Amino acid sequence: MAKVTGPLMSIDASGAFADTMVYAKWKGINYSRQYAIPGNPKTANQLQIRDYFTTAVAAWQAEDQTTKDAWNQAASGKPLSGFNLYVGEYVSYRIANGGATPPSPFLPS
Repeated sequence: MAKVTGPLMSIDASGAFADTMVYAKWKGINYSRQYAIPGNPKTANQLQIRDYFTTAVAAWQAEDQTTKDAWNQAASGKPLSGFNLYVGEYVSYRIANGGATPPSPFLPS
């Protein structure tokens, strides 16, 4: 992924260009990458991980503000949000524990 300044001779650019390049912005940084159509084999493992992510998002939404604040604090100084950190840790917990859901409230370690 290339970092770009003044993509396509402009201040900002986003979207696909002739199905060859994609221009976007992530956390305020412009970048470009090769256009690719993602694969979707729908394997059992892929569907299971997608389910873990779906459950993690629902769990985040069900957490109280104190728990969310703890995750936001744990993520401070990192290039991700408390939500991102929570979902990553939640999915990792489920993978490591044979699919078992973490206790609620799920707090950062």
